Order: sequence, then C-alpha cells, then structure tokens
Amino acid sequence: MSIPKEYFKAGAITKAVKNWIKGRVTTGTGYLEICEDVEKEIIARGGKPAFPCAIGVNDVTAHYAPQPGEERRVVEKDVVKVDFGTHVDGYIVDTSVTFTDNAEYETLLESTERALNAAIEVARHDPRVGEIGRAIGSEASKHGFKTISNLSGHTLDRYVVHAGKSIPNLYMPNLPTLKKNEVFAVEPFLTLGNAAGYVVDAPQQTIFSLAARRRLGNTELDEAVQMIWDLRRTLPFTPRWFLENYTPEKLQAVLRELVKSKVVRSYSTLVEASGKPVAQFEHTAALDDGGLIVLT
Repeated sequence: MSIPKEYFKAGAITKAVKNWIKGRVTTGTGYLEICEDVEKEIIARGGKPAFPCAIGVNDVTAHYAPQPGEERRVVEKDVVKVDFGTHVDGYIVDTSVTFTDNAEYETLLESTERALNAAIEVARHDPRVGEIGRAIGSEASKHGFKTISNLSGHTLDRYVVHAGKSIPNLYMPNLPTLKKNEVFAVEPFLTLGNAAGYVVDAPQQTIFSLAARRRLGNTELDEAVQMIWDLRRTLPFTPRWFLENYTPEKLQAVLRELVKSKVVRSYSTLVEASGKPVAQFEHTAALDDGGLIVLT
C-alpha cells in the first residue's frame, strides 16, 4: 500500500491556493468574499472544497462559514484565520493560515507557526501523537502563550475529515502512534497567556454533514438527503451551496428536520471561552517508506 496520488494533487492545489490568498485578506475585505474566493480557486485549479472555507476572526476559532447576507468585513488589527481544504475524489488535505496587521499579535502568529514546524519535525522522527502535542505546547509556552486544549489535529481518510486519531495541542499520555501511510493534519491553535485556553460553542451553526444515509419516508427530506450524498457524500457542507435548489427559509426548515432526525450533523461555531484572540496554522502530512511528506 502507498499514499494515493490524489493526496498529492490535492496538496498541490491547496499549496497554490494558500500562496494565492496571501495579500488578499486585508482591511475592508468581506468575510463571505474571502471564503467564496478560496472555494472558487480550489475548483478552478481542479479540486473540490473538502469542507466549507471557514473564517475565524479574533476569538472566533473554528467552524464559521459565512452565508449570503453576511456584511462583516475585516477591520484594522483583526486576527484572521482562514481554514480550508481540498479533496480529489474524496482524498482530503486540510490547511489553515492566520493574518494580522496588528503588531501586538505578531509574536502570537510567529509562535503558532513555529509550533506547527516543531510538531512536523517531531513527527518525522517520533510519530507518537502525545509527543507531537508536547512539541506544540512547549513552543507555545516559550513566549507565554497557551494552546487551545480542546482542539486537536486529526487523521484523514477518504471522504472522512476526522478519521479517528486526534493529535492534541499539548502533551497527553497513553495516546496512539501514527502509522505508515496514514495521512494526518497538525493544527496548533495558540492564544494569549491570560486566556482561558479552551473553546466553547457559539449559537451559529453554518457547517453540516451527512451522518446517516437512510430514508425518512418524507419525499422532500429524502430528496434532500440524496442531493447531499450526490454532492458531498459524508463531507461537510454549508447551506449557501444549496441555494439554487431552495429558498433560504425552506433550506433552513429542511436542515432543521434532518438534524432533528439525526440524518445530518450540525457543527457549532467555536469561540475562545474568555474572548481572547486565537491564531492557527495547519499542515497535512503523511508517513511513507521515505519518511514524512508535508502535502500542504
């Protein structure tokens, strides 16, 4: 068994989009514009979004995908995280970058990126996920920062973003080891030393995925399930991708019923518990006979 070639294609697309986005997250740019443009670039380069492009501004840390009508724009001194991924025939890579023009938080961003690099270097020689987490936590503490304790990296599989193994952002004992030919994402989240250091759910739910492909005996709902399966299988999606098929009100009603029936899973937006800014950098990598390969 070897690493499927589709991972390398997805990685090349993602690297190109990551380079493309530099300089485009600036004061005045709309949240929705950023995410839609990232998704369009992925498609233009021959891939498909592995999940909705998410934007996390300041304390908003994960799982926020802007919808039509979103009027917010990046303002001066924001800390802006852009989290996106590409899939090619279901083979997924995942990445994220953070931007700011705020000199006060430059060290936070630099430390987060160093934590990512330190984690990758440890993974080259020691694939125990606890040791990868130790490297992230150690790098964070050097400049007085904290990691987000309840977010982690993860293994990836075909059509599965979180494939079973978690890679913590601090040391934890008795955790598994990454195996040859496993593909995984390492994603340090760092925040200020006086922050709570964990995330909590916010009310917004803008990302969903199909949890069970089963018939409900309701034509409208069953057609919606089939449509989601045809477009995404079990990969995450966001409501704005289906607005050609539904009015916004009807779409929300259908999603409510599918979530209630446990056919669709919803993901809450996650925010830092004490309202402090968070930075995030992420790579997808894989272990093969030649060692560790950074795909993104």
